[in-house]
Amino acid sequence: MLIDCDPGVDDAIALLTAMSRADLVGITTVNGNVGIEHTTHNALAIAQIAGVEVPIHRGAARPLVAPTMDAAHIHGATGLGSIELPALSRDVDSDDAVGFILDMARSVDNLHLVAVGPFTNIALALRRDPTLPQRLGGFTIMGGAAGPGNVTATAEFNVWADPEAAAMVFNEFPMLTMVGLDVTHKVLLGPAERDRMRAAGTPASLLAAGLLDHAVTVASEIRGCAGAPIHDASAVMAVLRPDLFQGRSHPVSVELHGPLTRGMTVVDQRVDGRNGTNESPANAHVLFDAQADQVVTEIVDAVIGLQVQG
Repeated sequence: MLIDCDPGVDDAIALLTAMSRADLVGITTVNGNVGIEHTTHNALAIAQIAGVEVPIHRGAARPLVAPTMDAAHIHGATGLGSIELPALSRDVDSDDAVGFILDMARSVDNLHLVAVGPFTNIALALRRDPTLPQRLGGFTIMGGAAGPGNVTATAEFNVWADPEAAAMVFNEFPMLTMVGLDVTHKVLLGPAERDRMRAAGTPASLLAAGLLDHAVTVASEIRGCAGAPIHDASAVMAVLRPDLFQGRSHPVSVELHGPLTRGMTVVDQRVDGRNGTNESPANAHVLFDAQADQVVTEIVDAVIGLQVQG
């Protein structure tokens, strides 16, 4: 697995999950929840706290075309709430995330690429090597929604933050797995999961507990619920435990121009996932449901298991 991310509270828990359960060959960072310097610093710090040696490469500092936006009002000014991170003991392996993604796609058999931030790095990789989709064993994204968005009425943040990149990704990949808000809003971690991770008592489990504490507080203020959707960890689990998720294949396009719908993922859910006249082929396996309790347990077990091993 290679994770392209913009840590971010939920990215951090996704990274810990992957470090525990996946053969993680690398991490690439992108501007998104916060700026590229913060997302890259956060990725380095998370690996350091977890005691995991993994290549980390800095990526795109801004979207392809769109103005740079962030979600600091959700994730905090640094991206990880009020968590105090240690001084870093290492630097990035390079500033060429795109080159690293392409190198891994060429050299690692059956590589699964998981993109859980804006898709700028992936779009730039496609520009550099259009054969990328054929070189991967799988491609899963956290992004989009068949229903309402979370940053506008119609758009989810990762797509909205760089819709031109997202449009390129959906256009160029013949089939991807879309882990959107339809399913991530059903997988909620709350105080019980926070307390269980805190009870493990190690630096990384305490990091995860502190992050979840921040996420639960924000979710309570914004959505009025006791649990928080840790979106990106659901995407990692969809790769590790696909048996826990349910979805259907549909044609998906990204709206670029509508003043009310820019960044919307338009999921064609008509019969057989096709337009009767244009015969648009399905290009995404869209997840709609999950065995939420089991997914939550798997995420928490992964974080705690990493701490025991580390």
